[in-house]
Amino acid sequence: MAVDTGGKLVEEGAEWFTTLIESAKKEISSATELIAFAIHGFMLDLDFIVREQNLEKSEIPSSWKTSAGIVFKYNYKNTEVQAQITIFNLGKFIQIHGFIPSASESFTVCLKQGDEFVNDNFELVNVKRLATIFKSQVGEKMQHKSRLVAGLERGLLQLPDDVIHLLFTFMDYKSVIRLSLTSSRLYELGMDKSIWRRLCKLNKDIQLEPNQDPYTVFSDHIRRQKLVDEKIKKMRAMNFAIEQRRREMLDRNRRIFPPHNPFFPDF
Repeated sequence: MAVDTGGKLVEEGAEWFTTLIESAKKEISSATELIAFAIHGFMLDLDFIVREQNLEKSEIPSSWKTSAGIVFKYNYKNTEVQAQITIFNLGKFIQIHGFIPSASESFTVCLKQGDEFVNDNFELVNVKRLATIFKSQVGEKMQHKSRLVAGLERGLLQLPDDVIHLLFTFMDYKSVIRLSLTSSRLYELGMDKSIWRRLCKLNKDIQLEPNQDPYTVFSDHIRRQKLVDEKIKKMRAMNFAIEQRRREMLDRNRRIFPPHNPFFPDF
């Protein structure tokens, strides 16, 4: 029976994921395995499909435990592009390794073992943080690469990262911000420190120290500049109002006391 997947993500409390975890707990014996199923859920959120036919999101993939660790195999949407996630313990860390065979590219992130994501009651906690870490460093990169291989990307997003980075270096800060807000991938590229370090060097009013974050320094400068501009704008508006009032009084005096009046000569 199909489970209603709804429109929620795993980190938003998707009903299908709750069903999946409840079913998987019968087979799960460690915090690493519980985190692994959270990672599996994030991959499904990113439009990856379990390679097994007719498997619902809420159903457990077969043979996920292997001698190499925990392995989940996918296809991207309904394409032939394959992907694989491997999760295993590495000392005090949990290693999450994503691989796209057709592109021969891999993406990795390490999590510290502990109670940050699994509490004493063997429940997932801080799922939003876990989702942010995995998706930004592995999941979304695998999604983009899969879309490229499948020929699904269009426009700017089909360009390699180094080409997009080069385009950013020709932009002013407003253009960098506007373009960065159009997608998570462009945001990640647009926040590269080298781009903001260049913008700081181009602004003679900014003194960037070696240990300072260039984006923070630049944004603080822009914030201060806007405050100064607002004060100048208010002063100009006040001076304009005063000048208007002065002209109104002059006109009023001229009407009451015409210029030809010898006792009140023209101003």
